[in-house]
Amino acid sequence: MKEYIKVNYEFHTTLYSINKALKKLESYDILSLDFEAQSVYSLKERAEAKDLLKQYSEDMSPDDIRLSKMVARSSGLSNPRISKVTHVIFGLSNHESVVLVVNGYKSLKAIMDWIVNYPGKLIIHNSLFDLKIVHYWTNKLPKDFIDTQLLTKTVINHTENWKAKSGLKDLMSGHYDPRWCEIESYDIQDFKNEAFLRYSAIDGAATYKLYEELQEHLNENT
Repeated sequence: MKEYIKVNYEFHTTLYSINKALKKLESYDILSLDFEAQSVYSLKERAEAKDLLKQYSEDMSPDDIRLSKMVARSSGLSNPRISKVTHVIFGLSNHESVVLVVNGYKSLKAIMDWIVNYPGKLIIHNSLFDLKIVHYWTNKLPKDFIDTQLLTKTVINHTENWKAKSGLKDLMSGHYDPRWCEIESYDIQDFKNEAFLRYSAIDGAATYKLYEELQEHLNENT
């Protein structure tokens, strides 16, 4: 039976404990960073928007149609104006993470301001998504970061896309609990749900693990 990397994590929910955790994280030279997000519109609101489009689109104004489409199609991957961050994850190593549960504006702003002032290196998988959120909330970018997805794509560099997959789970699923790849929805209501916290923690650790493997590869081939 294969032995997977077990990820230990701690999570914080209050502004006080989040600020305390961020203070401790300042001592790390390298951290991975990841966000979990969902639409600002509830599942019910999105379902209602889809129903409106299906049944009444012929009677709706162009503006109402555009609004309904925006609501119906929204998700955690949408523009930061219509998505909300639920968890911010920092990977400390390939087996340890800190998960910050975002319960309001003050917590989110404190985390975002900390990210752009962090003096160390941030490892981000698909920075085009994560840094879009950071820039939206701060109008700034982190001081030092590396995108493991872009680096992986450069290293693999294969003309056949299926031979050059660069998704985090495509690359790292063999190292961690298979349940990590089984999550079906980001639209959780309980932000302290144990399974989702575990999933988030593995995201952070797996990003750090990928960075380590990329560094080993580059060192061996330079």
